[in-house]
Order: sequence, then C-alpha cells, then structure tokens
Amino acid sequence: MNELKDRVAVVTGAASGIGYAMAERFAAEGMKLAIADIHQPSLDEAAAKLRASGATVLAQRVDVADAAAVEAFADRVFAEYGTVHVLCNNAGVAIQQLPVWDHPLENWRWIMGINLWGVIPGIRSFVPRMLASGAEGHVVNTASMAGLITGSMGDSPYGVTKHAVVALSESLYRDLKTSGAAVGASVLCPGWTGTGIIANSDRDAPHPSGAAGSVADLPGVPDVYAPSYVAGQVFDAIRDDRFYILATQDDFLGWMKMRHDRIEDGRNPAVPRRTQ
Repeated sequence: MNELKDRVAVVTGAASGIGYAMAERFAAEGMKLAIADIHQPSLDEAAAKLRASGATVLAQRVDVADAAAVEAFADRVFAEYGTVHVLCNNAGVAIQQLPVWDHPLENWRWIMGINLWGVIPGIRSFVPRMLASGAEGHVVNTASMAGLITGSMGDSPYGVTKHAVVALSESLYRDLKTSGAAVGASVLCPGWTGTGIIANSDRDAPHPSGAAGSVADLPGVPDVYAPSYVAGQVFDAIRDDRFYILATQDDFLGWMKMRHDRIEDGRNPAVPRRTQ
C-alpha cells in the first residue's frame, strides 16, 4: 500500500505502548483512526491526544476476548467510515513468570482469550468486509519474538499465545495470497520494547503478582526500543507488503536462528537462563 492518506486504520490495544504509537504514526500520515482498548480512562486520554494532533478518531472500549464486542466495534467502524484499509490486531497481555505446571488454569484462559482469541475475532469481523469492498488493505497481527524462539522458563503461556499468533498470521497470509485478494498481511514480532505491558497486564490479571514498571525495568534487559520505532517498522512493512516484521535486537535474531538450526539438525532445544 503506497497511499495511506485519508484511509482508515483500526488499532486494538491502542491506549498505550505499541498500539498508541501505531495510531500516532497512522495519524501523522493523514489516516482516519478507529481505536479500541479495554481500559476506558487510558483510551479517552489517547483519543484526546490524537484528536488534539488533528486526527479524526473513533474510540470505543472493547474487550477483544469478547467476540460480540469486537463484532459491535466493527459494525460501528464500517457504519461511520464505510470501509477499513488497515487492521492492527494488537491488544495483548503478559503474565507472571512461573513454571508451566504452576500456572493456574485461569491464567491460561485469560492470556489465551486476549492474545490469541482477541486476534481471531478481529480477523473474522473485519477481514470479510475488507475483502468485500475490493479496496487495497493490510492486516497486522501483533505477536512477539517470543513466538519465534524457544521460550525462556516462566513465560510459557505468553510464548504459547505468540507462537499461535505467528501460525495464525501465516495461515491468513497464505489464504489471502491464494485467493488473489487485494488485502495483505503481516505479523509483528517485537523484541524488548519500552511499554507498560507488565504493569498494565497485572492490573487486569486473574492472579495479580504486584508487578510494576515497564519492560525496561526488567533485570537483564540490555536495551529497549521505543514504541515509535516499532510503529515505524509496521508502517514500512505495510507500504512494502512485508510479512515478517522483526523489530528486535540482534540477540533475539540469534536465538531464533539457534532454534531453527536445532530443529533442522534434530537436536533438543537450547535451555535459556531464567529471567529473575
């Protein structure tokens, strides 16, 4: 997609972090916005800042784990804007670090409901209408580098959901290409990014751990990218029709290659050190 001015972008999880940065970048390119988030005060603040910059913004509180709520959001977006050109299924959460066998089932249901089942309704509610319009479009699903590497001990539910989003996105890409659609697809796999996902997730988690701060505060994290950098990578990928958006540090790329090499060689996974 080369021309984005006056076109419509939908972003979930848009009240903060990468989602807000994407909305901000799309607004700077002259796009109309439809943004969603589960946290109403943060959503209101984000919408106000975007409108103050001159953007046209539709904002709606949406729990992406609720398919009916996503469908209602899509209904409103298409009713007000008529079409959608860019869809970013971005809402996501993280969870406390525990061995895989110690995570309560509620943790699994909660994180799967948002990180994976929040993407599936987005595809189902928006993509058929995007295809029916015949217009050029693009879908970006936010996964993580955790979806491309052997997960570090303790973040099993998060890694499971992100591997699933990568597989889902690859399937979406295949189906769009084989059908000759004018809609493209990408999967966003950021590395360490300076967002508030830890504290924001803990706010709503079924078993809060008391976590606070941002990704940058985690021990052993060498450096983090600004959300605006990741948003820039997303914009470039949409423009260039690039599927894998690896907005990440070199360490992650090395771990990804190590995983693939071990699979090809029939070796066991490398066991990374646990982040404390």
